[in-house]
Amino acid sequence: MSLIVGLMGLKTMVQAQSDLSFYHLGELTPQNNIFNPVFFPDADFYVSLPVISGISTNVNNSFTYNDMFVAIAGTDSVQFDPDNFLSNVSDGDRLSFDGSISLLQVGFHIGKMGAVQIFANERVKTRLYYPKTLMQYLLAGNGDYLGEEVSEGNLRGQGSYYREYGAGYSHELSIMGSKRLRVGLKFKYLQGFVQAGVDENASVNILTEQDTYSVRVSTNQSVLRTAGFNSMENADYLMSNGNNGYGFDIGADLQINPKLNVSLAVNDIGSINWTEDVKNYELIESEATFGGMDLRDLDNAGDVLKDTLNQLFDYQVIEDGEFKTKLNTRVFVSGSYKVIPKGTVTATVMTRNDLGDISLTYGVGYTHYVGKMLTVSATVSRKPKQGIAFGGGFGARLGIIQLYTSVDNTIGFTDIRNMQNLNVRFGVNFLFGHRSVKKEKKQEAVDSGVTTKEKNKKEKIGPFPDEYELHHLHDIDN
Repeated sequence: MSLIVGLMGLKTMVQAQSDLSFYHLGELTPQNNIFNPVFFPDADFYVSLPVISGISTNVNNSFTYNDMFVAIAGTDSVQFDPDNFLSNVSDGDRLSFDGSISLLQVGFHIGKMGAVQIFANERVKTRLYYPKTLMQYLLAGNGDYLGEEVSEGNLRGQGSYYREYGAGYSHELSIMGSKRLRVGLKFKYLQGFVQAGVDENASVNILTEQDTYSVRVSTNQSVLRTAGFNSMENADYLMSNGNNGYGFDIGADLQINPKLNVSLAVNDIGSINWTEDVKNYELIESEATFGGMDLRDLDNAGDVLKDTLNQLFDYQVIEDGEFKTKLNTRVFVSGSYKVIPKGTVTATVMTRNDLGDISLTYGVGYTHYVGKMLTVSATVSRKPKQGIAFGGGFGARLGIIQLYTSVDNTIGFTDIRNMQNLNVRFGVNFLFGHRSVKKEKKQEAVDSGVTTKEKNKKEKIGPFPDEYELHHLHDIDN
């Protein structure tokens, strides 16, 4: 049972993402394509190399360090304050972490209207919901719950590490006259490496007897499903294994007029089938009785809890089974308006499926283009269970080299102990050519009434002015 407790503890170390600061950079980088398959940077061709081109870390939490610990008067030490902690935790609070590393990305255009992008990424995702009712019972002791049964069904948690290989295609269409519509699709092959998750129906009931103070615990024979933990040191397993699946992204962008655009994208639709190195830990006994315990003594609380669970609950390991996990699907809906020639305001709503619950994040950002070299943006966003966050990002293009970074919560860095979220992206890309420059030149030629063919036609230069041309002599001879 100690293994189960240990695996569950791993999830509490890390937490969701919004990425709106990076999203509001528009189509600046190849990595913005993760939000919408139609996004393509201002280039004819690009290459993103392993690791250096894309690193992303997204950590969010519903409470802060200062919500858990308080200073001890007259010292430099702190102590855990369970009452303050519980007052800052509410039902539905969760902890999650999303991380990704770009392995390779290549993009190029096909003709005038099509674009292809090929990519591979390492991705890590974890989700854990806080069981507030259970935490209140454990931290406050059983004295406040005499004769009362405490039920907790919010025991959901999941963590995955996988790799995605994929390719996407987008195409531009003209509809309703001069309106430009771009549609795109990305297909992804998913290679799973590590997975751990608790049954979504897992629950526990605790009853403290009023006369004896004994505690009766019953469960619904919960199952912890895992895969890959014994194979991570195997190089062949990390190259290819039996844990695989498929996913896809779809997206569209409509230019209503030269100033107004609307976009829609649905990302990470798909699942992974876990069939190799599978171990499921299932509780055998569903009910047990033991004496109460007080977890206020944090020095011994962990050992007491593990020893008690080991003594009272046995489990069986089920190997060679299989199970399926779904990706955490995200939906982006946004509208952007060009308020000045070099400045755009974008409003975005993002929904996300976290272990069956739909979370909503929304924000407004301003993006400014400083010539062809520099792009900067600022974003105000609101995430679930959190307050207002201020973020920003920038991208600089120096020849074929592009540098970029974005942060979702810049103010949080001024006081780390009160920070609830951290979302950072950075990388280096290699972009060749300027697609926008070619389109501008083509439009200028159309506006002036001179076609590209006529403009590029070489003029014949004679040795004499027109009035001295002697072509008429050829006609006389005939």
